[in-house]
Amino acid sequence: MTVIDLGELGRADEQTPSPRPPRSGGRPLRLALVALLALLSLAGAVPGPRPPVRLAVPAGPEPGQLLSDLLVRAVPTSAASARELVAVGLADGRVRWRSPLPAGHQLALVDEVGGNVVVTSDPGGEPESALLDHDSGRVRWRQPGVAVPTRDGGLLLEKMEPDRIRVRGVDPGSGAVRWSATAGAGTLGYRYDDRGVAQVVLITNAGRVEVRDSDTGRLGSAFQVPPARGPAADYTQVAGDVLLTDGGPGQVAAYDLDTGDLRWRTPVDPANPFARACGGGICVAQGDTGTRVLDPSTGRVRWTDDRWSPAWPLGDQLLAIGSGPGGDRESFALLDPATGRMRVELGPWQPISTEVAGGRLVEGRMLTVRPLSGGRMLLGELDLGTGEVRPLDVLPGGWDFCTHRGRAVTCWGAKSELGLWRLPG
Repeated sequence: MTVIDLGELGRADEQTPSPRPPRSGGRPLRLALVALLALLSLAGAVPGPRPPVRLAVPAGPEPGQLLSDLLVRAVPTSAASARELVAVGLADGRVRWRSPLPAGHQLALVDEVGGNVVVTSDPGGEPESALLDHDSGRVRWRQPGVAVPTRDGGLLLEKMEPDRIRVRGVDPGSGAVRWSATAGAGTLGYRYDDRGVAQVVLITNAGRVEVRDSDTGRLGSAFQVPPARGPAADYTQVAGDVLLTDGGPGQVAAYDLDTGDLRWRTPVDPANPFARACGGGICVAQGDTGTRVLDPSTGRVRWTDDRWSPAWPLGDQLLAIGSGPGGDRESFALLDPATGRMRVELGPWQPISTEVAGGRLVEGRMLTVRPLSGGRMLLGELDLGTGEVRPLDVLPGGWDFCTHRGRAVTCWGAKSELGLWRLPG
């Protein structure tokens, strides 16, 4: 086990003890040698790593959302209760465009599809989605539903109603409906592959399941599972190629999404009936902090751990969350997915939020932070090969949470302050 604990970066105002004064004998020769070494050092000097650059952001009461080259956030306007979206370029911090939000709407989701920006906003129960031109912010179309981009550049609009669920596949450029499906009251789930959302799964409270291709709507399979003891959204979850659902009191059941066959059942803690995808396995809660990791094909236990709960796969490792010494704070570690053996404990470093799809991190890099004195935070990057953290810069000011995407990092503070940094390329 390796424990990583990098100390604080040295402060510029720290005093260095003065060296002992040199003897007078040989002083000219030593000074000449020092000058020569200095010249040689300057001639062969290699610039150190460049720190992140902070960019100015328009003030607003909410955090922004990062895209590949834009930060989009909602800000108030001069009109009473009116709000608009502001897009800030991540290359230089300049405002690219402004686009009004419908009256009474709150920004919910921002994503990219077909080179443009798709935005979901909600006035309080009836979400709408709109496609905005990437360069100008002009609204091309607006429709009811929550936007979900698919693996092949398509777009789904999902809408949950008290008596039914609806999903439509639309052309991102025009908003024209390509296909649609409706089922009784229930919920929706998504099956992912390496490129994104591959299938949409409609699950009704009565136990009817339909699995459809996300881009064509073609029905891949349809089957029946026992009705849940409550809303399907609370008792079902798509995890890889299985549907996890209520298997009866104190049990969870796994059904094959391609055939509808029951693969296995396993007992769960009635007080903590928690099961989900975690990398290539299924994680089931064990007590207050522990986890059992199951084989999704057979339901057999691969390994158990009383401290660590796997969160996401990182390369060929699992990022896990557990309690720190004394149980007073969260701690993080990298685990071996096959055995659960801890490879690296990250010590005081905490990974910052990034985009997750299908239980896998979308980003190829993991950034971390650790608190410093005076309310500052040290930003670092986790080397997935060695498990070591390379410090990048000190972020001044107190921040509640941070997110990152690509070469951009944003942090949100308690005083409604948003910090935006561009990482060196």
